[in-house]
Amino acid sequence: MKMSFWDVLSILGLLSICLLGAVFTSIFVSPNNFLNPFPPPSLPDIVAIPTSSPTLLKLPPTWTSTPGGEGDATITLAPSQTMPPTSTSFQLATFTPTPTYTFTPSNTFTPSNTPTVTKTPTRSRTPTVTLTPTLTTAVPGP
Repeated sequence: MKMSFWDVLSILGLLSICLLGAVFTSIFVSPNNFLNPFPPPSLPDIVAIPTSSPTLLKLPPTWTSTPGGEGDATITLAPSQTMPPTSTSFQLATFTPTPTYTFTPSNTFTPSNTPTVTKTPTRSRTPTVTLTPTLTTAVPGP
């Protein structure tokens, strides 16, 4: 069997598809590869932002002035008291919602005088036929 032009062309097409698949796979795995015509931009340098100073574990002692001047440091004050409650000149209005329910009985018993139908036997030899009316409608033609 002799190799024709189309056989050689199909083999070259299959080889080129495999080669392109390998190139795409290598670019997907490593975007900075030399085969990539559009490499991603390089990352900027890491910026070192200065950090805050460490917080003191204990605040330094402060100087508080005492009543009576600087030389009179031996005065001790009595502890403060909370003021007693006083009456106010106004009163806040309060609102308490109270639900109002209206009960209306809807189930009322109404007796009705409905006659009951009882079958009574008849003594006729031929059955009685009752014709029922039927409704027929005419379909309009074209």
